[in-house]
Amino acid sequence: MRQPGIFGQLCWDTYTVGILGFRTASDQTPETITKALDEAAIKLLDAYPFLSGQVIIEGRSSTNSGTYRIVPYPPHSGKSPVRQKDCTQLCASYDDIVRANAPFSMLDGEVLCPVRGFGYVYGETKETPVFIIQANFVKGGLLLCFASMHNALDMNGQGVVIRQFARLMRGEELDAELVAIGNQDADSIVPLLKNGEVGLEHAHMRKPSSLDPANGGGPPALGSAVRWIYYRLPRDKLAELKKLASPSSTAWVSTNDTITAFWTHRLTAIRIAAGRLSRDEAIHCLRAADGRAKLDPPVPEGYLGHLVGLAYTEWPSAGDVLDSPLSKIAIDIRASLKEVDDFDIRSLATLIHNTEDKTTIFYGAKKKHGKDVFISSWAQMDFATTCDFGPLLSGDGKDGRPDFVRRAKMDILPDLTYIMPRNRDGDMALGACLFEEDVEGLEHDETWKAYAEVIG
Repeated sequence: MRQPGIFGQLCWDTYTVGILGFRTASDQTPETITKALDEAAIKLLDAYPFLSGQVIIEGRSSTNSGTYRIVPYPPHSGKSPVRQKDCTQLCASYDDIVRANAPFSMLDGEVLCPVRGFGYVYGETKETPVFIIQANFVKGGLLLCFASMHNALDMNGQGVVIRQFARLMRGEELDAELVAIGNQDADSIVPLLKNGEVGLEHAHMRKPSSLDPANGGGPPALGSAVRWIYYRLPRDKLAELKKLASPSSTAWVSTNDTITAFWTHRLTAIRIAAGRLSRDEAIHCLRAADGRAKLDPPVPEGYLGHLVGLAYTEWPSAGDVLDSPLSKIAIDIRASLKEVDDFDIRSLATLIHNTEDKTTIFYGAKKKHGKDVFISSWAQMDFATTCDFGPLLSGDGKDGRPDFVRRAKMDILPDLTYIMPRNRDGDMALGACLFEEDVEGLEHDETWKAYAEVIG
């Protein structure tokens, strides 16, 4: 059974959770749909045995964070991980959800998700299955929730698993090459630094130990309300922003760079205007970066384990960001992403491997609440445009692509933001966990409103 690998030894202790929305045909019952989901899921777990397991921690002490291992989980051994739930009286109808563009307010994680996500930490005594699917049936539709234990899979790995599941739902065979790669020994995927190579400090990822009672007591009091909110970025507005973010030189920036730069600029602007951020104060953008393509040679697409680096952009003063054109901010962010290279990933892997107490390493270690930006992209999870789940889930009579991909409203983690994938119209969404002051600031920010619309 494949193990978590080096990056899976970080103390995530939580789940990556995504929801796909499908319209269901009137002649299909929850039972017939669940039966097909069960059959596909059992085949999936047969091909990837570690998906049927659970994550446990061994050897944790007051000075050692222990070792994460994947071991058998009897409830999923030879059985389906699909959990059927009748949500017809608990959620809005599918039509209402689609009309509202699937806001957080209609996607309650306590109802729709079998586990909790970022912002919540599972203790050693809790069962943490590697992979769970929850089939939530609402009036006229299915909200299909995929949950993966983050020590075992990152979002990119989960994306591969979902696409493989879709193949089975279409009646096709699994991609054998992806299966072989997905079952590779994860412990040998990332080579450590060689003798004589001096690793990076990764100071921006170091924090006090969570094992030390003196550092306990949970997160600091936030002082004001925090909530999740989605914003829509229409296709034509994205194109306009991309032009503004693209420098006249030969340098290139991506759509993700553009959105991250615009988000950073507007949040900084409203925070300075409200007096919650000084122009002279340094600010940072923390951006998750898939490490697969960064290694040399690259790790194949089918690798499912956790392999994420951190692009860390620092500006000496918030005023620099406020006064800079969007293209300058985008170039800064792109430059930080380029620094996440083969040496950076191997250096981080070596640090993790050599550190006894891995609770001292965390991606958001130095983030300042309500001042910095913490962002991750789900843009590659473009199932609504690229992934057909077969005729059983083609309730509109067209194909089995989901109408939307969303993260449900779950535990709060201030400043955490997700770039969501394009929908069929080419629009994108931004899902953010913001202080109420930031929500109000964006509500009155004319520059932000010129390119983004509130979903909720």
